[in-house]
This record gives sequence, structure tokens and C-alpha cells, in this order.
Amino acid sequence: MPKHLKLAVLFMSLIFSFPLLFCTQGYPAQDKVVRDYVATVNGKKISKQKYERELSSLRNRFRASGRQLTPLQEVELKKNLLESLINRELLYQESVKRGIKVDEKAVERQLAEVKKRYPTEAAFKEALKRAHYSEADIKYQLKRAIAIEQFINEELRSHIHITDKNAREFYDSHPDLFRRPEQVRASHILIKVGLNPTKEEKQKAMKKIKEIQEKLKKGKDFAELAQAFSDAPSASRGGDLGYFSRGQMVKSFEEAAFALNIGQVSDPVETPFGYHLIKVTDKRPETKMAFAEIKDRLKPYLVDQELREKVRVYAENLKKKAKIERFLPDMP
Repeated sequence: MPKHLKLAVLFMSLIFSFPLLFCTQGYPAQDKVVRDYVATVNGKKISKQKYERELSSLRNRFRASGRQLTPLQEVELKKNLLESLINRELLYQESVKRGIKVDEKAVERQLAEVKKRYPTEAAFKEALKRAHYSEADIKYQLKRAIAIEQFINEELRSHIHITDKNAREFYDSHPDLFRRPEQVRASHILIKVGLNPTKEEKQKAMKKIKEIQEKLKKGKDFAELAQAFSDAPSASRGGDLGYFSRGQMVKSFEEAAFALNIGQVSDPVETPFGYHLIKVTDKRPETKMAFAEIKDRLKPYLVDQELREKVRVYAENLKKKAKIERFLPDMP
């Protein structure tokens, strides 16, 4: 993964991890004025359209993971998203003040990386259309993100230095963090259903998965059936998902997989994605990782942890000096 893209992922995680900021901000009572923006930051508007796009994306991520937002979580999600957008705007304004310039070639490289997530150019454009984005919108957001990343690197990350001794001290004082949890390796066959399937669609999918189950009982090879019938991206690998631990899959899938013995195939399992047949091909017991094994990954982790705190404090100080107005819509 290119450096800028890694930083973009980190940056977004940083901005969404400021609970202390979220719970200290006040929101004005809603009035009857119709606005096309949800906040102003030093006079710069944050559009309602951008807010609603990102809110929709976050909701979809929850649904895709098999979780449902409670009313309280929905309220917190909206507040957190607004503060995230404000933080990004403040940091971008700082990058502009510092005269940071973004190379257009860097933007094009990141756009190319985004497109790689889609099987074809047409699939990418269809995803943009569904999200009400244009390619120009994506490039604009990438350019801002890269500017912020460069600013964070120059202003904050460059002053962070983690030694082997720091890493060892952290390792010794947090033993529970370095336990490798029990893992299973599984393959699956998925018959998909839509986001809000009808009863008939679910029955049709169940019928198909049971037909595949019968083929397995008659001795057909699981990997071959996955390649032939599965709707999942893993079909080309014979359904292989690799190793995973608890908390990485939706609950019903996880429970079924961890309950199976090696070589055993589940009955049909329902998830928000559809119906699955799961075969466990290997299991790993819980173990503790050696320091030598984890050191090279631990040091960047500690840099990121320190950077999170530095960005949090920096953003908090920017907010104290900034003129910010919030107009969060649809709040009780």
C-alpha cells in the first residue's frame, strides 16, 4: 500500500476516535431556517450533502457487519460524524496556512488505488453513482486528505521517536495484548440475497443452498462447488477465507465456524449477506506472540498511538481558537 494511502487510512481512523471532543461540544436548538450546510468553521461551510453522504456510508458499514444501530447510537454517530468533519476542516485550513502543496500525480496515484477496489471501471462508476459522487468529488477529497497527512507528518509525526526499549516496555506491561486468539481457517459457499430480501427471495436462496448441501453429502468436492456456485469473492479460491479469530465475522457465521470440527461442514447459516455452507479446514489454539515476532509491527503501532494523542490535543486547541457553528439536522 502506498505511503499516502496508508496515512489516509490512519488519518481517517484518528479523526473518528476523539470521544472526548464529541461529548464536550454543545449543539444549538434547531430553528426553522433551511440550510444547505451543517456547520461553519472559520466561515467555511460544511455542506449538508457531504454530511449526509458520509452518514449513509457509515450506516451501510454497520448493516454490512450485521449490526443494527440503536437510537442512542444513531444520535452519537451523527454527533461524531459532524465533529469528524469539523476536525478535518480545521486541519485542512492549517495545512493551507502552512503553504502545503499537493502534487497532482499523488492524487492520481491514490485515485488509481481506490479504483483497484472495484473489478472494472464500470463498477467503480456505478458505485460513485449510487453514492451520488463524481470522480471530481473523489479527487477533491483525496487532495484534501493528502494535504492534511503531509501537515500531520511535518508538524506532529516527525517529532515522535519510539525505541526498541520503549517497545519492549510496552510489550512487558501489556501481556494480554499479545495473545494470539484461537483461530479457525474456513471455506464457505454463499448464496446471496439482497439488502431487503422478500420472503420468496429468501426461500429461493435457501432452496439453492440446500441443493448444494445435498451434492456435498453425495461426495462432491467443497472447493469445486464453491467455484461453481458461490456468490462470494472467495469463490475463485474454492471458498477459502484464510484464518480468522472471533469478532472478525458476523456473529451467526462466527458461531457456526467456531463450533465445527476440522473437516466438518455446517448446515445452512443465515447472515445479512445470504445463506452459507461453512467448512472448517484448520484450527489454531490461543498462543502468546514472542517479542521478536511482534517488534517490527509494535513500533509503528506505538508511533500511531502517540500520534493519535498528539492529533487529539492539536485539534482540541484548534477548536478553542476557531469560530465554529453547528447546525446538526434531525436531532431530537
